[in-house]
Amino acid sequence: MTQQSDMTKVFDTMRSGLAIVTTAYRRKPAGCTCTWISRVSFEPPLVAVFLAPKRSTLETIRKGKRFAINILAEDSLELARRFGFSSAEGQDRFADLNYVTGESGAPILRDALSYLDCRLESITALGDHEMVLGRVQDAAIQRPDTPAVYDPGTFFVSNEAIAEHNEAQHG
Repeated sequence: MTQQSDMTKVFDTMRSGLAIVTTAYRRKPAGCTCTWISRVSFEPPLVAVFLAPKRSTLETIRKGKRFAINILAEDSLELARRFGFSSAEGQDRFADLNYVTGESGAPILRDALSYLDCRLESITALGDHEMVLGRVQDAAIQRPDTPAVYDPGTFFVSNEAIAEHNEAQHG
């Protein structure tokens, strides 16, 4: 039988995009970094994101019935870290960020490479995550850069370690 640690190592070899899922309820924005995202259907236009049930962003999506998938560019690692993979209860992750309200009412990050603005269709519990299914209301590419690819080996490195690495490489 496969051990959990072996399975996790294999999952970590799977590469995916890097995005920030945003939402709002009563004009209060919420968001978190997400890598588990999937196209579901062209007609109707459906997408899915998979979030842990403990996330405050998931609860805000339940209440507000809207969300946006803000797809990040390669130069957006710090923005992805800002939104993290854990709950940010009491933190204002949107402070000093340039964003607009999308057609659905969810925040669209202006620094994102592109976005999918969605109305909530359903939320389904699947194992230790929940699948949030959305119908795309609006979509756009905001800049012509290369999309970010999530790599757990580099994502969880501190800013100090990155600076030390860069200095050692470039002296």
